[in-house]
Amino acid sequence: MDIYFTSVGMNGVFLLNIPPDTNGLINENDIRSLKGLKSVIDKTFNENLAEGAKVTSTNGKDEKAIIDGDYQAYFTTNGADTTTEINIFLRVERTFNVLLLQENITIGQRVENFEFDYLGQNGKWNPIASGTTIGSKRLLQFEPVKAQKLKLKLLSSRLNPTISEFGLYYLAK
Repeated sequence: MDIYFTSVGMNGVFLLNIPPDTNGLINENDIRSLKGLKSVIDKTFNENLAEGAKVTSTNGKDEKAIIDGDYQAYFTTNGADTTTEINIFLRVERTFNVLLLQENITIGQRVENFEFDYLGQNGKWNPIASGTTIGSKRLLQFEPVKAQKLKLKLLSSRLNPTISEFGLYYLAK
């Protein structure tokens, strides 16, 4: 999973490097490992915990597109704005430790800097994760957080940002 998060989760390719044996077959140990990996990936990403959330922004349009499961639909800002805050209000308080972000890169990779925060029990915003580029897919792992109100801050972008997907997941250790 570490390799998955540092390749696919960082806008890259997941290179398995699993060669066939001298008979041209994949070793049974490798097959077992791959099946185990697939099981963990399927269990982790089976349910987007942000599904059904209320999404608003300070200066954008098509906010719901970030949780509709359609890569071609995307949120963007109004006018020439290259920064914004996207507020996500989950239907119920959820525990999660993985953030998925995707840009619609068919029109370019744009985001340069972002932060992800949650509203704590004390009524203050607390940082969870931050990063630079998003690209086709960005996965960020962090310690489990239990929250209902979240904020994705797009702090810098080359042009209007185009966020096509936002997901929250729980990766069991």
